Amino acid sequence: MKAAVLKEKRKMVVEEVPTPKAGPGEIVLKMKDVGICGSDLHLYSTGLLPPDVIMGHECAGVVVEVGAGVEGWSVGDRAAVRGGIACGKCFWCRKGHTNICREAGGIGLGDMPGGYAEFLRAVPEQTAKVPESVSLRDASLLDPLSTAAHAVLLSGFKIRETALVMGAGPIGLCVIQQLRLAGARLIVATELVDKRARAAKDFGADLVMDPGEDVFNKLAELTDNVGVDYVFECVGVPDTTVDAFRLVRRAGKVVLVGVCMEPTTVHPVLWSINEVSMQTTMGFTNEEFEDSLGLLSKGLLRTDGLVTETISLDQLPDAFERLLSPNDEIKVLLEFDD
Repeated sequence: MKAAVLKEKRKMVVEEVPTPKAGPGEIVLKMKDVGICGSDLHLYSTGLLPPDVIMGHECAGVVVEVGAGVEGWSVGDRAAVRGGIACGKCFWCRKGHTNICREAGGIGLGDMPGGYAEFLRAVPEQTAKVPESVSLRDASLLDPLSTAAHAVLLSGFKIRETALVMGAGPIGLCVIQQLRLAGARLIVATELVDKRARAAKDFGADLVMDPGEDVFNKLAELTDNVGVDYVFECVGVPDTTVDAFRLVRRAGKVVLVGVCMEPTTVHPVLWSINEVSMQTTMGFTNEEFEDSLGLLSKGLLRTDGLVTETISLDQLPDAFERLLSPNDEIKVLLEFDD
């Protein structure tokens, strides 16, 4: 089969590799749609992965082989794949924190080959059947949808509260959508790129501002000089991480959703004097993945407007290089022919 193989830092090659076979307790999927995630770009550009890794963890496809001992799955079933594999037995899994299990692994991250290939081997525990009412294209977007759901649920956000969402990429847009579903009284978004700013408005933001504007005073004006209850940082760079704590109200909460890979300088005393809380987040739980799929099947989550470009496997290496430079894409999706 053909696959995009990461040879070394910033060197991805499409080449022939062995087609996976389903061992006991495993299934093999023919890939249909696979999203390019921001974390993939981080790993591609930093050289943190070992050589010859097949990345890609936002996957959806069709079962083509079922291994011995697998129950509940048949050839032809449509499946969405969770990138992470939880052991189900450790302290964190027993507490419901399957997203931070450290006993298992994940696809596309050096443990198991990922979805940037024509076929993918997976275990049933990391897959969910996709109902006919949901397209495989939409199912491949469950990762950002579920990540946003996890962030909003973990934050403790309540109906009629207010929020600033920093960044209107896929995660930021999904956070805006989740906040609107949660009954937010006011949602302000900051976004530099026009296409993403327009999408933020479409997804439910009451106001979208350029981050270079006087955001602090505008938030004060909109909230009787109080400020917003929550700031969801969805960019993942040092400057916005620091700004988030400046923009939230006293006794408010900053939720770090974006993955910041660089060190930054902070002044905790500025948090302390305002009694600002911080909540970090990482991915989503198994239950949140299933819940998001259920909401998709009921038409309660929107996906139109998230995907701005669809590419083929042969175009993937060039797309990775292009996405490292300033661009106006929201979500680029790798799509395989039927």
